[in-house]
Amino acid sequence: MRNREDQDIQSRGRMRLPITIYGYAVAVLIVCLWRVLKLSVRVRHIDRPAMFLRQTTIDCAWHQGVVPYSIGAMRYSKPYVWMNHPAWYMKGVHIFLGWMGVGTLVLGSSGHGGRRALQRLVPLVEKGSSTCLNPDGPYGPARVVKDGVLDLAQQTGLPIVAIRIYCSRALRLPSWDRKLVPLPGSRVELIYSSPWHVTAETRESVRAQIQSHLNGHGSSDPWTADSV
Repeated sequence: MRNREDQDIQSRGRMRLPITIYGYAVAVLIVCLWRVLKLSVRVRHIDRPAMFLRQTTIDCAWHQGVVPYSIGAMRYSKPYVWMNHPAWYMKGVHIFLGWMGVGTLVLGSSGHGGRRALQRLVPLVEKGSSTCLNPDGPYGPARVVKDGVLDLAQQTGLPIVAIRIYCSRALRLPSWDRKLVPLPGSRVELIYSSPWHVTAETRESVRAQIQSHLNGHGSSDPWTADSV
């Protein structure tokens, strides 16, 4: 058993450098795409709460909108901590998030130490770092609010702000969430909800309100994009 553990440690050590090189290469490619879209996509922030830019919040948006979200929200102007998938192939994303102002990255997701990672997130958020979660990530079902964002808000007492993503024209990738990639010259809108506080009594009503806002129910602005 001891020999096997030693072999595992040695194997991880040998892989550290190739993974780091891979990560930086991928991060540079992501930044290049981000810069092209940042310069060519028009961004509007709609109904953003007055407290949003100066107070700690727990933000959430559907997983399919991570690309337009990064164009509209990053680089961050206030402290942020993120929870992200721990797999080695996500190394480039982890590096990119650091470059975009994410001061602390907590590794974990549903089925991959997500519950422990969420508990590590609690004191960091309580100390003043905002965060952004995808309530349907990382594997879905798409556009269904799972418990993580509600648990975090209930434990910390901090408000949730849901952000609906609208793209006027975008590619849709053949992924489980049909991820949106805005096209150059398109319009991206980030449409903010009012802040919601979660208690045992309001938990399910807040879940329903998050889902309704992110899906654009009761609004003339569709949450989907014209796909290409």
